[in-house]
Amino acid sequence: MMNAKKQERESSFTGRGRGATPKPVEDTTAAKVVPMEPHLDDAAEQPRGRVPYITIGAFCETSDFASSMNGAAADRRLSRADVAVSPGGLRAAVQFFTAHPTPDLLVIETDAQGDDLFLELDALAEVCDTNTKVMLVGGINDISLYRRLVERGITEYLVAPIDALRLINVVLQLFPQDAAVRLGKVLAFIGAKGGTGSSTIAQNTAWSLAAGGTKVLLADLDLQFGTAALNYNIQAAIGFTEQLPVAERLDDAQLERLLYKHGQNLSVLAGATASRDVIPPPLEVLDRILDRARATFPFVVLDLPHEWSPWVRQALLSADEVVVTAEPDLANLRNVRMLFDLLKAARPNDADPRLVLNRIGVPKRAEIKADQFAATLEVPVAAKVGFAPVLFSRSANGGQMVAEISAKGGKPLMQLAQELGGKAPGPKPRRLFNWRGGR
Repeated sequence: MMNAKKQERESSFTGRGRGATPKPVEDTTAAKVVPMEPHLDDAAEQPRGRVPYITIGAFCETSDFASSMNGAAADRRLSRADVAVSPGGLRAAVQFFTAHPTPDLLVIETDAQGDDLFLELDALAEVCDTNTKVMLVGGINDISLYRRLVERGITEYLVAPIDALRLINVVLQLFPQDAAVRLGKVLAFIGAKGGTGSSTIAQNTAWSLAAGGTKVLLADLDLQFGTAALNYNIQAAIGFTEQLPVAERLDDAQLERLLYKHGQNLSVLAGATASRDVIPPPLEVLDRILDRARATFPFVVLDLPHEWSPWVRQALLSADEVVVTAEPDLANLRNVRMLFDLLKAARPNDADPRLVLNRIGVPKRAEIKADQFAATLEVPVAAKVGFAPVLFSRSANGGQMVAEISAKGGKPLMQLAQELGGKAPGPKPRRLFNWRGGR
């Protein structure tokens, strides 16, 4: 942080569950939703990835900021961080770190201004480790103040109010997993019930993304009954879990050896195996696979079984977006509601899951209309796939994707892939002139 402390020492801040900790702030108020202020480095979409194993200490002046910090600490992207949130602001931080080592990241909310602010920062410099990054949150929006703070060694200055998502974004920027790598987007697909066609939707979406010229990994995480290899017409004798090395030894080359190529841009991690007994690998193996995959592929599609096992839960929490496939009946509506509630509680800072309605228009079946289904859940329908048994049977039996057989039948799935890939076509603008460049 600052140059006042001559002797450098390793930061070992004692956060939650380890040794002495500052008194935590009790979050007695509901999280306040505030508009996010513009920031040059803020991403236009949900921040991706997870921070490495770091320690974070936050000292708050207001309950609103304490609520935002607690919300950020509970987020999946900061799950590796050891976070302690305390009251008292800058003065309390100086007092506490007189007797304790500072963390990797120190977040301080302060209402001090003018000379008082810099006097307190000088006092903090006397007790702050040189390898600690300091984020200051204040109420003054002034470029000259920002420059003075940077000169003093402050890593980042944010103007209050700050919500949890903004905090997560900034922490990810300060502690990237790999500064040289642009992290890919992880898309998790799961069915509201068994047999809703979630795997078909996931596999066709992955194929459609790859057909658009993007490198895609389809990971079949149904370890016993996965159909990805079968539907892509890939000969995979055993699943990837039986070939995995120790989690700590899994590198890019080893991950590459586990993959099967399907065309130029699509790679497949086959899950199903001929073995009768399949033991899911430890959760840290899944973390390692997803970390390597998102650092290699722009898109990673997870085909998940319909269950709520630790393996599936971890995959859902690691995903950037979740797509739930359902059929338009009452049982599916109930299950989607329960699944949405679980996901929103576990992923409070993420976008709502997307809803795909499959097999619409089954003869002689009493169905809930798509608009009523969506209105009950208060979410839009991301894709509507009609009942076409001949088309989908030909696709499954021939090892082809729906759009390879019928452009019309595959249109909803291609549009879903475009939306998930951020390439959804907008309305065409009116052209007044046929402009030609190069003049």
